[in-house]
Amino acid sequence: MVLKRREVDFKRDFEVNFNGSRLFDDKRYVEDIKTLAGDEFPLMEKQEKLIGDGNSAAVNVLKRIVTGLVGYPITPSTPIAEGMAKAYADGFVNVFGERIFYFQPESELGAMAFLEGAASQGGRYADNTSSQGLTYKYKNMYSVAGKRLPVVMTMQTRELNKGGLSIHNGHADLYAARGAGWLQFMSADNQELHYLIPLAFKAIEQRQVMLPAIVAGEGFQKSHSIENINMLSDAFLKYFLGEPNRLFQPDFDHPVLMGTFTDIGVTMPTQMKQDLAILNAKKYVKAAMGVMNALLGTSLDVVEDYYAAESEYVIVCLGAAAGTLKEAVDYYRSKGVSIGLLRPVLFYPVCTEELARGIQNAKVVTVMEKTALANERYLLRDVKHAAYNERTGKSFSPVITSGIYGLGSQDFSIEDCFAVIENMLAQQPRGVFGVGIKGPAILPRVAHQDYREKEVGITFIGVGAEGVKTAQETLAKIIAKAGKYVQTSAKYGA
Repeated sequence: MVLKRREVDFKRDFEVNFNGSRLFDDKRYVEDIKTLAGDEFPLMEKQEKLIGDGNSAAVNVLKRIVTGLVGYPITPSTPIAEGMAKAYADGFVNVFGERIFYFQPESELGAMAFLEGAASQGGRYADNTSSQGLTYKYKNMYSVAGKRLPVVMTMQTRELNKGGLSIHNGHADLYAARGAGWLQFMSADNQELHYLIPLAFKAIEQRQVMLPAIVAGEGFQKSHSIENINMLSDAFLKYFLGEPNRLFQPDFDHPVLMGTFTDIGVTMPTQMKQDLAILNAKKYVKAAMGVMNALLGTSLDVVEDYYAAESEYVIVCLGAAAGTLKEAVDYYRSKGVSIGLLRPVLFYPVCTEELARGIQNAKVVTVMEKTALANERYLLRDVKHAAYNERTGKSFSPVITSGIYGLGSQDFSIEDCFAVIENMLAQQPRGVFGVGIKGPAILPRVAHQDYREKEVGITFIGVGAEGVKTAQETLAKIIAKAGKYVQTSAKYGA
């Protein structure tokens, strides 16, 4: 790796460049960026079109902002590692004038250890993983958080192996990382994933935060799905982020010893400082989103509220399922049903106040999760916390039900969404249920003859290596170039 040599003004970095309190005045912050960018400022809001999948959306932004990526490829996030390896082999230079590097050690655990060492020397670093790769990294994730290293790990979510190997989608890996001290972002589509990666770096590099973050997308369902993406410009990335945080950068004149034995009287004070940073991180994420929204005209928020705060029935979910659920919400609202949807974008730390605001008028709240009971239904717990915890300043008493969907890329159709809503509207809603399959405690699908889909769909069917996915994606790109919004979705089998 070749780090660009530069003089680091630690005092200015501490007081100005990475002082998160400046983010709260987004108008002044934008004016400061405007002064710094000069003639390049008008270029910041320009976004070129990319027709690509979730992995390419991640690589496109990562290679332009990081010093390097340390990773070990695993399905379905392998193309991120491949893309960064190719950029390194091609001698790619990021927007800050550094030639980026890619390093692949012997394992995921080795990747996290190398990332920890690299980040402790100053710079901006990333990792990528999915599923078992996350669990293999797990013990070192605590150390990265404890050392307060602001790195980003991109994740394409995938089921953990439970008695058998599943390469398909699920949120078990995202949930497994919940206790390691990392911020967690969950995107709904490839556009949001593209935006959240630099946003995460912006928030976590502030001196008041200095913690690692996971930015997740939906494995296969989005990671391998072609969509229209607006690419952030080089000018935006350069001036929105600025050069990497090097508040802590040991050198030969200022050597340090890290990761040593901690005796009584050391562990608790350092952990409390880390906990306070986690508790306060949300406001810096919101502030960074405010600056990004002011520059781009976007509407990013830590929790998306789709008619929820005003509604009597509220569905809460993570990720891409929100798209189909919104279709169902729109249908029922057209029939006069007071229903809305909440989608946490910042999954951790918990956005208690925003969740409480979203369910303040709810009679029934249904929490839909793509994980099994054995993995701990964190989103359900978060919603109950928001309803009953004194931190909100209010106490709500809606009926709260819990639904499971989509494990192992199981279909989650509009008819399943209708079934969820019909259960909410019932006199006695089922408290715990599943959708999308047949069996006990499963809600049967509900069809409405007057429902009309808003999209035109084309299905490709093939057996074996017939190039079906290639044909599908080629047609999607042709349609997208004609100015239409496209989305592909392929089912993978062994």
